[in-house]
Amino acid sequence: MMMPRSPRSLLFVMSITTVVLLLGYAYLVAFPGHDTMWDLPRFHFYVISPTLLALAVSAVAVGWTGIRLRDMSALMLALAILSLNGFFLIHALSTPGFIIADQHHLAGVSSQVAMTTCAIWIFLSTLSSDHIMIRMVSKHRRSIVVGWVTIIVLMNIAALLYPDLSNFIPIDFTPINYLAASLTILLYLLAAKRYFQQFRIVTFPLHAAIVFGSVLLSVTECIMVTTMMWTLAWWLYHVVLAVSALMLMFGIIAQYRSNLTVTQTVHQTNGHPSSGQLRISISSSMKNLIVATETKDEYTAGHNYRVAMYGLQLARAMNLNPELVRALARGGLIHDVGKIQIPSEILNKPGKLDADERNVIEQHPVIAYEMCKYIGFMAEELSVIRHHHEKWDGTGYPDKLKGTEISLLARIAAIADVYDALTSRRSYREPWSQERALQVIIEGGGTHFDPECVSAFVQLCRNGELVVPEAMGQP
Repeated sequence: MMMPRSPRSLLFVMSITTVVLLLGYAYLVAFPGHDTMWDLPRFHFYVISPTLLALAVSAVAVGWTGIRLRDMSALMLALAILSLNGFFLIHALSTPGFIIADQHHLAGVSSQVAMTTCAIWIFLSTLSSDHIMIRMVSKHRRSIVVGWVTIIVLMNIAALLYPDLSNFIPIDFTPINYLAASLTILLYLLAAKRYFQQFRIVTFPLHAAIVFGSVLLSVTECIMVTTMMWTLAWWLYHVVLAVSALMLMFGIIAQYRSNLTVTQTVHQTNGHPSSGQLRISISSSMKNLIVATETKDEYTAGHNYRVAMYGLQLARAMNLNPELVRALARGGLIHDVGKIQIPSEILNKPGKLDADERNVIEQHPVIAYEMCKYIGFMAEELSVIRHHHEKWDGTGYPDKLKGTEISLLARIAAIADVYDALTSRRSYREPWSQERALQVIIEGGGTHFDPECVSAFVQLCRNGELVVPEAMGQP
């Protein structure tokens, strides 16, 4: 399965697919034998049930991967897929004549709950990482995944043991059914619109898959709410539903199948490597953004990676917990991506920048922040991205933060960023020695840099423990 790679091709393929499906549906409900029953309960129970169960289990695995990679997009999408398949599992297991006698109402209720909860999770995933709701999900992400899995399992058990409970949800009464369907379709289409706007900027396969999948799910909802059980049109919505779920799952696979994993060895105080290692992962799509940024800024090749690795080593020396160290490294890997939208004539100007040009260049942390808060980065990474140019005395940019108003991760990244800039070759000078660069860091303590971070960095360097990164790492 290939995802469209440009906004225009995505719109074209999506429009053609939607029109074909709607015309096909219109034909099925209009031709003379449209009400013929294709009563295949054994297929519905024995094929669809295990398929939905497998997809639900896969979604849990994807959600846990999202937690491990600190990727909110993967996590939220996994919860959406879990909702879709987990609640539709009740629909499949309630096929009349198997576990329960005759519960068409339960099948209808569970399918609508599946569609609506999936729409809610996909819509929530469009919110920025600094939104209060997403901050809450990020903070309690492990508990939320475990809790949501538990709720779905318990609802499956309760629905099969006490199917009459579904009678308390009047989903088959007009206008309640059409109201629920309209709300669900609206959420899917709003999510598709927002992800398309992001796809125009970053062209990630995950975004294309969510746009396409959300539109197909809105079509599924239209067909589902207007068809009778066992008709051809009813089976059509099952097919579209399956394609939608697989497309969402494929989006995650396409995004992360070439995941770049950086493995950093943890050094002991005596300078010898220990057995502990820290793995930091970013998607291949994110790596492409880094490469595009460094291609545009010709004198910073490898800068993002080196800043991430210097910052990681300093964070370890300051005994930060592994989760924060991982966040710092991920933020460092992408911290300068905002430069991709800075005009090349300013970015690569050989001489001194004037005031207007300086104002433009100082917007790159804000640009990066606005990009990254919609593509899965959590609050800790975002603080590194936005605030790595803030200064301890409040004279930095873009927000003029002062002292501990700046997050500790951003204060660490500031040292790593300046150190790498000084020790790297530029068009107008050769790279400085470590001792000369270190002197600049020391002199900036209390004005540019956090004195505590400076002290730890100086000790790291003078103990000979700072390792100079050589390459981007292993995919």
